[in-house]
Amino acid sequence: MIHRILFGLLLVEAALAQPTVNVLTRITMIQVGSSRGTIFSLDVDKREYWITAKHILTGAEHPPYGSFKKKSERVRILQGEEWLAIDALVLDPGEDIDIVVLVPPHLLLTNPLPSITPSQDGIMLGGECQFLGYPYGEGWPVEFNKGTLTWLPYVKRCGVSSLPQGDKRFWMLDGINNAGFSGGPVTYLTGSNQKVFAVVSGYLTESADVVTSPMPKPPAPPGPPAPRKPSQAKTSKEAGKTRQSVNVNSGFIVAFDIQYAIDAIHKSPGGPLRN
Repeated sequence: MIHRILFGLLLVEAALAQPTVNVLTRITMIQVGSSRGTIFSLDVDKREYWITAKHILTGAEHPPYGSFKKKSERVRILQGEEWLAIDALVLDPGEDIDIVVLVPPHLLLTNPLPSITPSQDGIMLGGECQFLGYPYGEGWPVEFNKGTLTWLPYVKRCGVSSLPQGDKRFWMLDGINNAGFSGGPVTYLTGSNQKVFAVVSGYLTESADVVTSPMPKPPAPPGPPAPRKPSQAKTSKEAGKTRQSVNVNSGFIVAFDIQYAIDAIHKSPGGPLRN
């Protein structure tokens, strides 16, 4: 009953930003070697393609992401509760663009719901969006049919912080990203108006000082208060102490424009044809 209510809500078009079932059922996990991330499917010209982040295939931990030189790659894609190993052709949109398109040897989705529209039309600065994926290589289980378990992606909110400018078309989004969301879609609006406009790449970090807690002062002995000492300036030695810091999530997400993937597909079409 709970699942029926959940998916009924996902189909409601009244919400401004809510991923619908056709989006949720086209997203899954990808594993290359020991690296996991998120991958999603789009149909372009009635052919099936899969889109993810380039660094999942190359292992790059930060930019520059370079190019993917091989024509194909052995990847594992989660289907239901099983991992499916395939040798997929790889379409690389270009140098340092953190997107790749995978062309499977055969259709991976049978009788899927309609593909979401890839577009940036109508997206406004400050507009609400959402991104989907599998943080830390995990999803949440739903039993669609009796005995059939599917791991769905987590959904997180974001806002459009800047619009793409110049030759490198990427979006800056306001939101807290986590490892594992890389390769996931960023969507806008809901229902029949919903569109995917970007692919999650990573997040910016910022330096934060490490703060140590001072030891509590011992209780004052009974009797009259001790005389106060005159204030003194810190010595140069104290002032010259080394600051300790760590890198923390800044709340800025970097996502590359979905048009890179569409251009790569149009340049080298050849995904399996959907009847």
